[in-house]
This record gives sequence, structure tokens and C-alpha cells, in this order.
Amino acid sequence: MNRWKLIFNQTLMISTAILFGLGVEEFIEFLVNGDEWMNWQWFIPLSVIFTGFLCALASLVLVDEDSSLKRINMKLRIFIHFLALFVVVIGCGYIFNWYNTIKQLVPIMIIYVLTYVFVWIATLWVFKTDEKKINDAIKDIRDED
Repeated sequence: MNRWKLIFNQTLMISTAILFGLGVEEFIEFLVNGDEWMNWQWFIPLSVIFTGFLCALASLVLVDEDSSLKRINMKLRIFIHFLALFVVVIGCGYIFNWYNTIKQLVPIMIIYVLTYVFVWIATLWVFKTDEKKINDAIKDIRDED
């Protein structure tokens, strides 16, 4: 998959998942405490897209063939990736005021883990779909010959 396509797709997936997670968190808050209005600052959607973009950029390390990390076991690379993105998300959450207390941080951590799993599954599916299209195109070229 093209690097720019990967960054674009992952930015969209991550941003959408974060916004969905924050929406679910606010809905639960509404059900539990009866708060009727969300009180988000104007920059929250932009901060979510920015965070998604930073996380997508970090994903290039996993797929980069020239990376110095290619000698490291893939499971360890994924674990390092998970921790690095966790730091990015928690850092952005702190900077952009997504949470103020540990109690508010816990839902962000849950959203992060669910988003991480979702993006992995979706990215693998996109890779597999692209691979199938390429194989079908090669098969069609061979059939013509």
C-alpha cells in the first residue's frame, strides 16, 4: 500500500474511532449523570484529527522496509508501536484537555485500546483487499497472454 494512502486511511480510521469513542463516553456520562449538553471546546475535532495523523505517521515505522527496527522481532515492534502510540494519545489528550483526572483518563485508555485493535483489523483488511486486486490484475494479464 502506498505510504500516503496508508497515512490517509489510518488518519481517517483513527480519528473516526476516537470521535466515536468520545461520543459513546459522553452518552454514557449523559445516562449516568443526566448531563444534557456536551461541553467540548472548539478545537476538540481538530485535536482528534491531529492525533489521528500523528498516530498514522508512527505506523510507517512498522511498514518501512528501510527502518532500523526491521531487525527487531515483529511482535516486539508491535508492542513498541502500541506503547509509542499510547504515549502520543495520552500526551495529546493531556495537551488538548480531553481529561483532567485519572477517572477521566480510564475511558480514554479503553477507547485507545479498542481503536488500536479496530485500526489493525481494518488496515489488514485493506492490505488484503489491495493484494487481491493486484493478484486478480496479474491473473487477467496472464490469461490474455
